[in-house]
Amino acid sequence: MNDVNPIRASEFCRHHAAEFIGISLALTCFTGCSISGGEVATQPGFVLQGRVHGGQQPVSGAAIMLYAAGSAGNGSGAVNLLSPHIVTTDNTGSFAITGDYVCPSATTQVYLVARGGNPGLSAGTNNPALTMMAALGNCGGLTSSTYIFVNEITTAASAWALSQFLGPGAIVGSSATNATGLANSFTAAANIANIATGSAPGSTLPQGAVTETAKLYTLANALAACVNSDGTAACGPLFAAATVGSAVPANTLDAALNIVRNPAANISAVFNLSTPAQPFQPALTAAPHDWTMSLTYGGCSTCGGLDLPEYLAIDATGNVWVANYYNSVVSRFSPGGVPATPTGFPGVGLRESFGIAIDATGNAWVTNQQSVPGANNSQIGSVSKFSPSGVELSGFGYTGGGLYYPEAAVADTNGDIWFADYGSSAATLLAGNGSAVSGGSGYGYSELSFTTSVALDASHNAWFGAEGAAVRVSPSGAVSSFSCCNEPTGIAVDQTGNIWIADYGAVSIVELTPTGAVANRISTLAPLLIPQSVAIDGTGNVWVANYHGDSITAVIGSTATLTSPPGGFGLDAPLDAPNSIAIDASGNLWLSNSQSNTVTQVVGIASPIATPLLGPPTKP
Repeated sequence: MNDVNPIRASEFCRHHAAEFIGISLALTCFTGCSISGGEVATQPGFVLQGRVHGGQQPVSGAAIMLYAAGSAGNGSGAVNLLSPHIVTTDNTGSFAITGDYVCPSATTQVYLVARGGNPGLSAGTNNPALTMMAALGNCGGLTSSTYIFVNEITTAASAWALSQFLGPGAIVGSSATNATGLANSFTAAANIANIATGSAPGSTLPQGAVTETAKLYTLANALAACVNSDGTAACGPLFAAATVGSAVPANTLDAALNIVRNPAANISAVFNLSTPAQPFQPALTAAPHDWTMSLTYGGCSTCGGLDLPEYLAIDATGNVWVANYYNSVVSRFSPGGVPATPTGFPGVGLRESFGIAIDATGNAWVTNQQSVPGANNSQIGSVSKFSPSGVELSGFGYTGGGLYYPEAAVADTNGDIWFADYGSSAATLLAGNGSAVSGGSGYGYSELSFTTSVALDASHNAWFGAEGAAVRVSPSGAVSSFSCCNEPTGIAVDQTGNIWIADYGAVSIVELTPTGAVANRISTLAPLLIPQSVAIDGTGNVWVANYHGDSITAVIGSTATLTSPPGGFGLDAPLDAPNSIAIDASGNLWLSNSQSNTVTQVVGIASPIATPLLGPPTKP
């Protein structure tokens, strides 16, 4: 480290206090001092040490910035906590931040950026195109033992995980109301890469979890040729491969961001940037199907209790809840994939659980297709309710309102919960206390043939996928049916009121207008891509889990245009008969893999939504 300013933050503020009285004082002393009773006092942070490498070469003379993520909108408002001090790397690539910063709060998300420097070339060389970063996480988590290794691996991991919050020029920020989504993205970055070693996977990756390390190393290798240069001719191929439309990158971090934000673009061109002497191994030996990045959790006997996972739902803090068809437990994973318990939350009312929804107070509602032996013998199926901490609140389960072999559930903003009853061909509406709103036999009895899915519009109407049709049911029980489909298994409502259906039987995606008319039918899917579940992100993009095909189809909602490759996204991930898809406040896609008893997180690919999902999606 070379701290070229010999005046420490405390001395700087004392010597220049008169200049800073008023507005200047607050702005300039923000990173090193505070004002109390007219006196200036220091609030130094811990000494932080680290190293910057390009490939396997140290980068000397790189400028180091420690940023606090902003809260004025996505990709905006970040503040360099080291300003006005200047920290650079020495001839071994090492640096030390001697405490000249202060955390705005313990939970402020911070990250380190290295700009420019000499990546082992002749003396006097500087690479102005070199920009790399490492996502550190909570500022309050930094200690004197924190070591930060910045290289292409930590850069690529940051670009993937923080894709929805990272703007050009290494500016990270979220809206003031989505601090949770931002923090959870930093957690994903820590699972992908280890910032202490500059390698993968991350030290926080839970037991049994896997990530696409070879793909990460391959993208890091693609960046390395530019990083280990003077920033001119060697960077041209990278910037060309990372250019999509008018978005032309000027540095290595922006190039990585362009690539991961457009995972179906220029796939081979990016892969071919890897040199024969690749610095990071093991790397891919052939081009990937796309440039998405996934983390997959579960897969062991003590990894959360997954046993034929069906639907999943996400709560306000980003926890992922999963209904299991077997074993009579509900699984819950933290945003970082850590199971709440080794074997899940047991429930006396759980049996062949299928659907799940989270209500506005964080309770989980789970549909049981069968009744527990000895209980509810006159009823087939029930609904179980769990507290946010996983305590069963419903005993053997609720059975009123026409519940009969219920499959899917959705929660409303008013506390009511809707259920799709496959067995009785009806819709059930329960109040938040489990009492029936929809009478003894449910709404639309026999009008919702073999209904399997349900979603809500902004007027509290429930839309059901039924055999050959989409059916709208009002809270008072008025029923309208619209012929549209063959065998719909997934349904979602977007921000403009359009209804999107995964038509399993017709191997297509169907869009209906708010009045139920067919607006678009997208059937140009590969023959084996059988759509199962559908979700809408914060900007109206449509994401579909393909049960057969083990992939994800993406559609621009406003134009009904496919944006995924012919085989779909995620073919490099261990997707295995994905039953359900959901989106969180970080822009991650979560999918349940029914055949491998795992859940997969595809990081940063979608526009974030507020969770839990209550009606049409909204931005957090």
